[in-house]
Amino acid sequence: MGRSHRVHGGRGDEGADPPNGDMGVDGMISVIGHELAVLTTNPLVNAWYAGEDPTAPTEIGDLCEGLYGTGGGGGYIGMVIKDGEGKSYNMNGKGGGRRFLVQWLWSPVLKACAGPNALD
Repeated sequence: MGRSHRVHGGRGDEGADPPNGDMGVDGMISVIGHELAVLTTNPLVNAWYAGEDPTAPTEIGDLCEGLYGTGGGGGYIGMVIKDGEGKSYNMNGKGGGRRFLVQWLWSPVLKACAGPNALD
């Protein structure tokens, strides 16, 4: 990876430059990842709940909505990496140098949101 990078904390009003230069496709990758995680962990929509209330179903993607890095919350996406061109990402693709910005998911083991770029 010949390009330099730095850790960056993006705020909701600041936005994040798409890592592959296409806001629509880069955004879809995060949404598709979110929905695949939900589908595989909760295929019958009865497995996850917010607290103990079965009338308030919450899925592992929904619990971490808008979180992309350590320290995120309240409109702050968290600390993500920015490459030398200012594009935000938190995951490297396999081959080809592609990078992705994907939403974190709830970890029942950690009892917290977690992702590929966690600093804690």
